[in-house]
Amino acid sequence: MKFYRKALPVLLLAGAFFSLSAEGVEHTTSIGAEFAYYFDNNQGWDKTGGFIAPSYSPVTIDSAPAGFTYETDDNGLDLNDDEKRTLGSGWGSVELQGYLKHRIKFPFLQGEGSLVADNNATVNLDLYVAPVAVYGRASLTVTPIAFLNFNFGGLIGTGWNAVLFNGVGDNINGKIITDSFPGVVTELFSSATFQFDLAALVPGEWNHIVTQLNGKFVYSYFSSEHARSGGPWQWLADGGENLNGWEYKGTYFLGYQMPLVLDTVGFLVETSQLLGYDTTETMDSADGWGSDFVEVTFGPLMNFSFSEHSSLAVLLQFQTGRDYTDETIFNEFYQNRDYEATYTKFNRVALAYNYKF
Repeated sequence: MKFYRKALPVLLLAGAFFSLSAEGVEHTTSIGAEFAYYFDNNQGWDKTGGFIAPSYSPVTIDSAPAGFTYETDDNGLDLNDDEKRTLGSGWGSVELQGYLKHRIKFPFLQGEGSLVADNNATVNLDLYVAPVAVYGRASLTVTPIAFLNFNFGGLIGTGWNAVLFNGVGDNINGKIITDSFPGVVTELFSSATFQFDLAALVPGEWNHIVTQLNGKFVYSYFSSEHARSGGPWQWLADGGENLNGWEYKGTYFLGYQMPLVLDTVGFLVETSQLLGYDTTETMDSADGWGSDFVEVTFGPLMNFSFSEHSSLAVLLQFQTGRDYTDETIFNEFYQNRDYEATYTKFNRVALAYNYKF
């Protein structure tokens, strides 16, 4: 039985490929692009209340108020021997990537009742290309009943350095190593999604109040020696706080669908938390940087369907962040900062255009 449970995703995926010519199999290919602009801010410096507004005036340790001192040892030296960072970039940041996706959907475990009549399995094959990275993702989604599906898959990719941006690299004491193709990033993931549409109980084209709840476990691994030793690393020009190991991600959506060009409006919440973190660095520990911090991203979502082939999703998102003590906030390496409180910030405006063939 244990072998069967472990082998089930592989058997399902193999069965999918052997069934490609079977009756009822649907093939769908789409291309698209995703763009996001991230608002600039001062990472919680001089925060008033729990919210920080966008700021395009970077703060350095030299421009801090008179009398400000950073954390030092008994000899007056920087306690962490850490270089100092600037809080804010003065312009924010951008994200851009294109993709090619192919879906192979086939009937699977279908029955007579309404809850199982449309049961299916879908093979998902995705290729993403960004200015500083390329990666592929393959997964299998199984829907055993109308309101529930399971997804299993993996990702593999690598990156390079291009002017101001870096695809992948080690984060060594706050310095990102910008060598091109320094290693391979892989992910294994599995998730379960509960989904509900009021129109299934109360039919009508204006009765589509929908909800979707997804829980996802991800194991991430970067192949560099530094990462294998427990060091943090950067991926897709992010903040460089990735660690090899497990992470839990939650996605929660409540929306309303309409027979209009603006066909969906709703509210999306996403969470992310490291698992197996260093318990001495938690938010409650005296000098912890918040390794157990749960990052929450939330905001409204709108989707425009211009035709049966073309659509555009628009998101405005806010995000929670760690506010560090004044004495450590300028430390360049995030693990040399001390967690003090949580703030909420404007995060980004994101656009995702999709064209389905």
